[in-house]
Amino acid sequence: MYFPKLKAAAQQRAGVEQFGGLDRRPGSGAGSLEQMENLWSSGYPALETRPLRRTVTQLEKPNGMAEKDGLFWVDGTALYVNGAKTGLVLTDSRKQLVSMGAYLLIFPDKKYINTQDLTDFGSMENVRTTTGEVTFTLCDGTGESLGSYAAGTEAPQEPRTGDLWLDTERSESVMRRYDGSTWTALTEVYTKITAVGVGLGFRAGDGVTVAGCGAAELNGLHVLQAAEDDWVLVPALCRTLDSQTAAVTVMRLMPEMDFVVEQGNRLWGCKYGIVDGQAVNEIYACALGDFRNWNSFAGLSTDSYAAARGSDGPFTGAAACMGGVVFFKESCMERIYPAAGGGHQIVTVPCSGVRKGAERTVAVADGVVYYLGNDGVYAFDGSMPVCVSRALGDKRYTGGVAGGESGRYWLSAVDAAGETELLVYDTQKRLWHRQDNTAAVAFARWNGEMTVLCSDGRLLDTSGTLGTAETGFSWSAESGDLGLYTPEHKYLSRLELRLKAAAGSTVKAYVCYDGDNVWEQVGGVSGEAGQTRGAVLQVRPRRCGHLRLKLAGDGPCRVYSAAAVYEKGSDGP
Repeated sequence: MYFPKLKAAAQQRAGVEQFGGLDRRPGSGAGSLEQMENLWSSGYPALETRPLRRTVTQLEKPNGMAEKDGLFWVDGTALYVNGAKTGLVLTDSRKQLVSMGAYLLIFPDKKYINTQDLTDFGSMENVRTTTGEVTFTLCDGTGESLGSYAAGTEAPQEPRTGDLWLDTERSESVMRRYDGSTWTALTEVYTKITAVGVGLGFRAGDGVTVAGCGAAELNGLHVLQAAEDDWVLVPALCRTLDSQTAAVTVMRLMPEMDFVVEQGNRLWGCKYGIVDGQAVNEIYACALGDFRNWNSFAGLSTDSYAAARGSDGPFTGAAACMGGVVFFKESCMERIYPAAGGGHQIVTVPCSGVRKGAERTVAVADGVVYYLGNDGVYAFDGSMPVCVSRALGDKRYTGGVAGGESGRYWLSAVDAAGETELLVYDTQKRLWHRQDNTAAVAFARWNGEMTVLCSDGRLLDTSGTLGTAETGFSWSAESGDLGLYTPEHKYLSRLELRLKAAAGSTVKAYVCYDGDNVWEQVGGVSGEAGQTRGAVLQVRPRRCGHLRLKLAGDGPCRVYSAAAVYEKGSDGP
């Protein structure tokens, strides 16, 4: 008697040798992960855990951070550089730190510090109010008095060569000198305002506002011709006033600004809202190379700059990129093209801009501006913004903090529920990876590596080079549904994972069957000292319609490949 011959079930092998990062979309394909923890893209095409982090220091009240000739951070009201406290005192609030030349500028405090000379610090604004007598003298451009002169609506009779006459016939007075035949107007006549301490902190070229003078001609905006501790020289004529005891105020002020960036040796800022009772929708720039002066308008190419805008809505972010400046709103961007001759151009471009409240997500990586918009994370390379976060699925974020470095965009994103997750986008491989729920205050690249200032005060070196190393971390990688997208009722018979775990690290495999949300351990391996060839993790799930696979481990690990064997099941339901 012979038994009938049975055919072995047809098998099909499928391998994954490239792991595509985080992809929360249904049916994202083999190699992509729907959930993950503490992974990153450095090991691509393998799946790799992030490096061990190190804690550089612990802050009490983290308010900001920037890298410039060292690592600067704000702890409460104090500014530190590489751990050493400076003498600059700030308000206790979140800061925007902007680099310009040798200076680090702190907003909204409007303070500065010279990073080459940490004893040189102070306020970018300057206000001086006189006490006691104030005198006014007509002078030349060096501050020397013009001497005696006649004043009136008619020229003096029988003048001598060199005599001066202040012609008050018109609304604007004119100083004239008699040259022997006619009265010639003098083009450089100034008023010297003299009082104790009135000129402290001012210098030639400062755009200042003068208030309190008895002569109306002296009040208003002026560009100082010269200044010393006890006097300033303004380009205006004083008709009648010789002195006064009423207080005179000389002010060099900055406009109130929502966001500030540096480009082309200028600071650029924007403001939308109500300022001093007036509606404002403007863009500003300081004088060339002078962050203190925002009201210096002398008709030169190096002057300050101000322009009103017609686009609607508040500004939501700013970036300096590609030789220009971009100020974002939710539905457009104001793109600035600076010009050496002073004829700056501003173009309004309708597009998906920065989401309101997500201004700190704007960062530059590899020359491209990345930011969080209403529909996801966008990349702007100079043409039009493009969404790069479709792989994050339907989850929407409302804000966060970001930083850019070569090849990576780091985003500590906050969702509507207030939950935070640290996401890293590889700009070259175009892959997203999730690390953990670290809530960041600021990012800065220091010594070539990304540094994170956390909301709990920890200053972390993500490369694991400086500071105290963490003792370990847990990681996980969870697939989407396996088996739903295979035809002919195929089911997963076995799965073979090739990986390498560091000595002392453990890896466990879990399976969830048919969407029951109950994870069952189906295998595991441990890293051993001296292991060079890696390990093989065999997974043999029970027969089911579909399943989800999760790897979870403690300590560093790299998964090189996954090979799945499918068998054909019955055609029944």
